[in-house]
Amino acid sequence: MGLQTEKPWIVIMTHGKFGEELKNSAQMILGNLEHVYSLSLLEEMDPTDLTLQVKELMENAPPNSIILTDLFGGTPSNVAAIFSGRFPVISGVNLPMIIEAEMLRIQENYSEIEKRVREVGVDGIKDISELMKQREARK
Repeated sequence: MGLQTEKPWIVIMTHGKFGEELKNSAQMILGNLEHVYSLSLLEEMDPTDLTLQVKELMENAPPNSIILTDLFGGTPSNVAAIFSGRFPVISGVNLPMIIEAEMLRIQENYSEIEKRVREVGVDGIKDISELMKQREARK
């Protein structure tokens, strides 16, 4: 398979092992996720080590790959920003975002990944207590 037709990668960059656990949770729901990479900034790690890891990884990333980070302004996001001209970089990663990105990859709808991942990330935030109050008020 040529690089141009290769399925885009999903790269998750977080503080600690958060990204690894998000990937594990997504795999519980969807099964094995190929070409989903988690890069962790660990407590004892120098940020330049993370920069080197992501540079090495992204050298071979196919078009339409996406980088998801945990916290805007945090080191993983700041490091990922280096690649924002070449790949979409979105902060605030959550489980719905990873699931949506994978579903779009399955459908080979690569052009929608950036937009849909942002939308699903925001739409996935619900005040369940408020929704339940509204439901009870309608009864």
